[in-house]
Amino acid sequence: MKVAIFGCGWLGRALAKRLQEKHTVVGAVRSDSSVQKLRDAKIQAFQNPDKNSAFWDAEVLVISISPRSDYLDTLGKLPDFLTASLKQIILLSSTSVYNGLEGVVDETTSLESESTVCRGEALFQKLFPQGSIVRLGGLMGAERIAGQWPVKALQDTAVNYIHQVDAVGIIEQLIEQKILGEIINAVAPEHPKRADVYRMNAEAFGFALPRFEEKKGRIVSSEKSSTLLGYDYVFDNPMAFWSGSRDKFR
Repeated sequence: MKVAIFGCGWLGRALAKRLQEKHTVVGAVRSDSSVQKLRDAKIQAFQNPDKNSAFWDAEVLVISISPRSDYLDTLGKLPDFLTASLKQIILLSSTSVYNGLEGVVDETTSLESESTVCRGEALFQKLFPQGSIVRLGGLMGAERIAGQWPVKALQDTAVNYIHQVDAVGIIEQLIEQKILGEIINAVAPEHPKRADVYRMNAEAFGFALPRFEEKKGRIVSSEKSSTLLGYDYVFDNPMAFWSGSRDKFR
């Protein structure tokens, strides 16, 4: 089966490497440097593919683009590029669609956000009623370590992170099980406080600690990813995301 990843960046490359074990995988990117990263990873690269490109001749399309200024316009033009070979389309979205909400939220929660991400999901569902959406938590793991980016202050709420390994695993299961028309939260089942995660990483990696401010937050439930897909998280607790790489980034 041919899988096309439209926007093959940090997560897309990891997904492509995993899927290449069973499938033919191609990636689309914008810049020369991104093309080179795909080639270095032995992934067939397409730069800004037009509607006549062989990139679009795939059974599965994974859309993994950031909500930049042309996000809605890019999503809106997708039907003009797709071919009759397409059987499944998946949009990688974000749990930021729950912004403005507190407490426990899940895929059935009514959204209050008017963000580009939220509007993008609505447009995607209108264009592709049988398409599936994966709402990714804060992407972490590998060289992405909570606390590595210096800030002065942060709200000490429960975190909704997901390790790259599990983000890839959930998308892979959607493809392997041919899931259509579903919305799935992809978030580690455990939700420690942000201050606890940052303090642990500050001690392990030598990061400076910000000031933390108490605030009510939200917990994004990922129960559906386990019940629908039967997915068993490799990293179920963000406190263990980097336990195997304590010396690597010192």
